[in-house]
Amino acid sequence: MVNQRRQRKQISGRFLVSHGTTKLFWYMLLFTTSFSITSPMVTAGQKGTPPLQTKVYSNVAIVIRSQQIAAYNEVIKSFEEECKERNITVKAIYDLKGDPEESKRIVYAVRNDKQKPHLVLAVGVLAATLAKDQFADIPVIFCMVINHDRFNLQGANITGISAEAPLEDQFAILKEMLGSRKHIGVIYDPRKTGKIISDALQAAKKFDITLLAKEVLSEREVDFALKSMISDIDAFWIIPDGTVITKEALDTIFKRTLKKRIPTFCTSPAIVKAGALVSVSPDYIYTGKQAANLAQALLNNPTMLSLGLKQPDKLKITFNTSTAKMIGVSPTFFKTRSDVVFYP
Repeated sequence: MVNQRRQRKQISGRFLVSHGTTKLFWYMLLFTTSFSITSPMVTAGQKGTPPLQTKVYSNVAIVIRSQQIAAYNEVIKSFEEECKERNITVKAIYDLKGDPEESKRIVYAVRNDKQKPHLVLAVGVLAATLAKDQFADIPVIFCMVINHDRFNLQGANITGISAEAPLEDQFAILKEMLGSRKHIGVIYDPRKTGKIISDALQAAKKFDITLLAKEVLSEREVDFALKSMISDIDAFWIIPDGTVITKEALDTIFKRTLKKRIPTFCTSPAIVKAGALVSVSPDYIYTGKQAANLAQALLNNPTMLSLGLKQPDKLKITFNTSTAKMIGVSPTFFKTRSDVVFYP
C-alpha cells in the first residue's frame, strides 16, 4: 500500500509540469477548429468491455486524449473507424481532461483491467507524456503534439506522427502564392522554436526565399520586433511558438499586417479563422487513418516496438477569403487545388 501511494504521488508530480503547457493559449488555439466540441466525452469504463468481463481480444488498443478539443476528436474517430477494418479493437478512450489527477486514475484503471492493451494511441502532449512514462513495454503512438522536440518523446517503443507540415511543403506553397516576392518575416523565441528557425533558414534557401527572423523573449517584444521588419517583408510567417501565439500578440500581428496589406501564413486552421490568410497543416482525419496503419504494422510484428517519427500522410490548406479581400489577394491560385478549405 505504501509503495502504491508513493507511485501515485510520483505520477502526479511528473504531470504537474506537463499540465501547464496545456493551459497556454497558443496550444489550445492551434488545434481548436470550432467553438463547440463535436463529439461526446468518453471516459474510462464508458467504452469497450468493462474490466470485470472475461472476453479477450487478439489486438487491443486504447486511446488516451489530453483533453476535449475538436481536432483531437476528429483524429480519434478516424482512428477507431480504421481500426475496425484492421481487426483492432479500440477497447477504451481515456480523457485526461487536462488534469494531472486524471492520470493517476487512468493508469490505475488500465493496469487493473484483465484485458491488457497491446498498443496505446496518445493524442496531445499530456497524453503522450503519460503514455511514454507509464507504458514502456508496449508500442505507443503519439500524435497532435505541436513542436514535439521540446518534450523528449523518444524511446524504444515510441512512434510519432508530426503535427506540423514539413517545412519544404510550407515553403513550396508560399512560393507559389507570392511569385517573385521572397522576403518572409518571422518572430520567434529561441528557447522554444530555435530549432525550427535553424531548419527553416536552410529549407528557405531551396526556394530562393529570404527569411528575416527576429528573436523575442516575451510577448511584449512582439510588437517592436514586427514594427522593425514590416517595411522589409512580403509576407509574415506565424510559427507555433508559445511566446508569439498569444491573444494579445496575434491581435497586434493581424492589426499591423492588415494595415500594410501583408499576407500572413501559418500552420493552424484555427489561426486562419482568427484572421491569418492561409495555413498548411496535417489533415486530422488522415492523421487518424495513418495512426491506424502504424498500429496494424506494429501489432502484426510483435518484435517491432517502434517505427520512429513519421511525417503526416496528407496536408490541407485553409484559406481566409475575408482576409484575402482586405489585403487584395486573389484566391485564384487556391481555387485550382482540391486540398483547400475556404473560410468563412
